[in-house]
Amino acid sequence: MRDACRIAWNELKHKYIALLANVLFSALIGYFLAYDMVRVLAGDERGNMQPGVSFPVDLWLIAVVPTLGALAFSREYISFGYLVSEEPFLKRLRFFRMWAIPLKVVAWSRMLYMMMCLGISLLVCVSVFVTFSGSALLGVLSVAEYAAFVFVWVGYAFAVSGINPYLEFGMNGKAILIGSFTGLLLIVVAILTFYSHFGQPVYLWVLEWVRENPPLAMILSVFAAVLGVAGFHRGLMYRIARKDLP
Repeated sequence: MRDACRIAWNELKHKYIALLANVLFSALIGYFLAYDMVRVLAGDERGNMQPGVSFPVDLWLIAVVPTLGALAFSREYISFGYLVSEEPFLKRLRFFRMWAIPLKVVAWSRMLYMMMCLGISLLVCVSVFVTFSGSALLGVLSVAEYAAFVFVWVGYAFAVSGINPYLEFGMNGKAILIGSFTGLLLIVVAILTFYSHFGQPVYLWVLEWVRENPPLAMILSVFAAVLGVAGFHRGLMYRIARKDLP
């Protein structure tokens, strides 16, 4: 694990500009989330659950927050041509293979890299969200309910963000782009389907579930995060082992 931490940290510290851009983007997401949720739960649009009002919150939480585990503002993603033609992630994998770094170390270095990016970005996102929403939302939620709601979405982000290294180090550039856009489309369809079936946005359904038992919600979110990271790590190891590199 020490070697994996060293590899992840050495790579991340050379991408401080991309990480800073990620952090600034995270701050914007935190502000947008706070603005939209306060508007719906305690503001001018209180009680308005129409898709045009509630959809942005679901999209931020379900689709955008987990992407903070990848450096979306790094050269790999800013330049689609570079991603497709150079395939930087597979080049990095070839480098690891060349130096005969153990597979387990490679897989954990990718997961730790993701968790470092996500942890730093989420810290900023949650801080901004709490700063701009705390006073308003604590008027309709208890401290335990508010904390549990935030905790659940943080756990969700860690549980699903493992898909970032899993895709990056198992697919070529074209497949990453196609998979990303396809995944976004499926998420949008799923959100709209949920709304049409239950008559409310996903985040409100989660909020109602959290309010029933905040401590249990926190425990389950931690459990989900651990399972997600472990599952994607195992899947990444299997995928790298089977990846044929020229």
